[in-house]
Amino acid sequence: MRRANPWILLERTTRPPAVVERHGLRLAAAARAALDMARRELNPRAIAEILDAVVSARLCTPADLREELRVSSRRGTALVRQALCHLYPT
Repeated sequence: MRRANPWILLERTTRPPAVVERHGLRLAAAARAALDMARRELNPRAIAEILDAVVSARLCTPADLREELRVSSRRGTALVRQALCHLYPT
């Protein structure tokens, strides 16, 4: 992990995110970005808020989050998986 500046966190990945364009900006899909952010969080309430925010804003669905979790690295996802099951039980 390297920090380019206080606001940017660079990580190596074997699975670069698909790029989506929104308002002229090239971004990672909302599900991927939310899960990457949530994986770094240690507070379960903050994790739930991150996941709920992207779903409430209709940027992705709970199914999108589950699929992204399924295909992503399992590193750092235990609390994220718990929060997702709690918020959106299947």
